[in-house]
Amino acid sequence: MKRPATAKRGTPKPGTAAPAPRHHAPTHGSGKTPKRNTTSDPDRDASHPADPAATSEPPASTPPDTLMFGSSLEPVLLKQCDGRLSHVAWFRTDWQRGGALTGYASWHDDQNQPHDVVVKLPIPPRERDWLVRLSGETSDRHNAPSVTPRVFAHGNQLNGYDLAWVVMEKLPHGPLGTAWHGTEFDLLVDAAGLFYAAADATALPDEPTPEPNDWEALLRLGRDKVKTKSWPQGQAWKAALKQAGKKLDGWLDTWNQRPRTGWCHGDLHLGNAMSRTAPPPEASTPGSQAGAEARSKEAPGCDSNETCANAAVLLDLANVRPGHWVEDAVYCEHLYWSVPDRLAGRKLVSLIAKARRAHGLEVGDDWSALADVKRKLLAMAAPATLGHEGAGPAHLDAALARLG
Repeated sequence: MKRPATAKRGTPKPGTAAPAPRHHAPTHGSGKTPKRNTTSDPDRDASHPADPAATSEPPASTPPDTLMFGSSLEPVLLKQCDGRLSHVAWFRTDWQRGGALTGYASWHDDQNQPHDVVVKLPIPPRERDWLVRLSGETSDRHNAPSVTPRVFAHGNQLNGYDLAWVVMEKLPHGPLGTAWHGTEFDLLVDAAGLFYAAADATALPDEPTPEPNDWEALLRLGRDKVKTKSWPQGQAWKAALKQAGKKLDGWLDTWNQRPRTGWCHGDLHLGNAMSRTAPPPEASTPGSQAGAEARSKEAPGCDSNETCANAAVLLDLANVRPGHWVEDAVYCEHLYWSVPDRLAGRKLVSLIAKARRAHGLEVGDDWSALADVKRKLLAMAAPATLGHEGAGPAHLDAALARLG
């Protein structure tokens, strides 16, 4: 196995250790394990739960088969990492699917300094590729820590199997939430801008990208659901979806013609954002509505090394795809339709547009019209996604109002 010093900074070769980071990973946090959300709490989208790396401690109990699987692969993994990786404490969260495993360990760099790390295997190849691609990318551009976790080692195979794996920085604080007293949204906006700037260096594929949602099918499913007698505001929903059906072709004409000339995160929300720094004291946090409205009138704060160093770190890159940035922005916004006070006057879509401009990226002349169409489509799809996408009864009411 080659030594890290031979690899290009920020892009470790498959099956090799990544270069030692210029900034040490922070030490282990002491927070409790976040529980999986099963309600309509928009901070932890139930249908897209936070990346299992977004926990401070492993679950209290882990199934024996998980420990056996992890233990059987661990000797090979340790050898692959050239002895730099310590024993791994394996666990599996209750929302991880298939045989996916996550573990906590320690990594020793060239100076034999320890770093707390997360080990994930198997990891979707797309997620591994983007983690490796962006590890250190933001540092190169802004002299600040990267907007995704630093990758210490990774590979495509393990023990002769096609099994992607990664050893990456363990973040000590988060996922972002109310402990940040409102500034969690500002941190997420700044991180989105950094992500788009870093991803912009990657060429788009030549092949057209399929539309991720079948809106016509979602409308049909929604119509079937609102016919049930117990459906809240059933008559109002039937009427709203009937009108949506008449307008859908026009909405889709606009939406399907959007320029998909950039990279979308694909799952942008607070549950997929962590921090290298602790939440600020409430007294020092401009979380009031007046402060948020003032913030909305300025460019996002990540225009200096100091601010970028405090930006959030984005996880769960398995859904990164070509698209239009409005897809991310409106998706995140719609999680708060039923709890607008959480935003304290922040207009997330406008703020993300400003974040892109701050990094010299285009937003498009028609982004506001595209955002309105996306809101209509998400509102129309709310009955079909009940129990998912944060869709509880309050969200349904808010979505119905959007269609009015």
